[in-house]
Amino acid sequence: MADTTTIRWGIAATGGIATQMTRALRTLPDAEVVAVGSRSQDSADAFAGDHVIPRAHGSYADLYADDDVDIVYVASPHSGHHAMTIAALRAGRHVLCEKAFAVNTAQAQEMIATARSEGRFLMEAMWSWFMPAWVEMRSRIESGDIGEIRLVDATFGIPVFDENSRLRRPDLTGGALLDLGIYPLALARWILGEPSTVTAAADLTDQGVDAISTALLTFESGALGVATSTCDGLSNHEGRILGTGGSITVDAPFWHPDGFTIHPAGGEPEHVDLPNRGLAHEAAHCMERIREGHLESYVMPWATTLANMELMDEIRRQIGVVYPEER
Repeated sequence: MADTTTIRWGIAATGGIATQMTRALRTLPDAEVVAVGSRSQDSADAFAGDHVIPRAHGSYADLYADDDVDIVYVASPHSGHHAMTIAALRAGRHVLCEKAFAVNTAQAQEMIATARSEGRFLMEAMWSWFMPAWVEMRSRIESGDIGEIRLVDATFGIPVFDENSRLRRPDLTGGALLDLGIYPLALARWILGEPSTVTAAADLTDQGVDAISTALLTFESGALGVATSTCDGLSNHEGRILGTGGSITVDAPFWHPDGFTIHPAGGEPEHVDLPNRGLAHEAAHCMERIREGHLESYVMPWATTLANMELMDEIRRQIGVVYPEER
């Protein structure tokens, strides 16, 4: 019989993604949100009141020290992920950390080393890789439904014109790549594996972060991946996969779709409808792994997270984005 012991969650930060995860966890019968932590008591109290959470901590340290918390969901901007994750792990908590997992590979390596030494579960919250549509899409591709894959092309763009937005601020590790570009890269890697080479180009803001960036990936199979992200006026949520025997268009937004359409060469399109439960899929996976005593995921293992950070480090090197803390 499967272990259904309730796993108790603490939410670290009170922004929009923290709200989404709290709501998602409420859909899982074996999950309980028992605490929230913020940089201020007022913020924690407000979030706890809105979401009926028993305990509100006015500091992250107090949240990590809460012995009723089994796992902490780190929901801050990625500039805070490294310090927050390490502190939670050292306090004895498992951690699900939002993406981008860290600012760079060195930070990610330290986070993973800490999880290993503390004997705690740690996973990057790449929710797209747990979407039913993504799982079925890859299965159909592996079955040969559209032949040999030649191109994976995806764009994530949103208009952000406020210069004080975190996507525009170097001190908050802003720019399109780490916040948005991680998703087009994830689609290419989900379908084709790790790339052999990457060539990147970008247009930088006056503050030195990427307003738009594109990465061209090559793979051993000969396939190409094109990953574009922008926070500079273009709204686009498209993903497509081209093969020698047809193509797939992923329902928008491609990073958490409710389905996809297969366009076989010379045949009628087939739409595959697979509604998702948002962040609940990755949360359920974390709880399963924790109950079984594992320190990492088999869907999003540490090696895959490190490979992603190395890829984004190389893209940033090519486009010339360096954050203040890295100088």
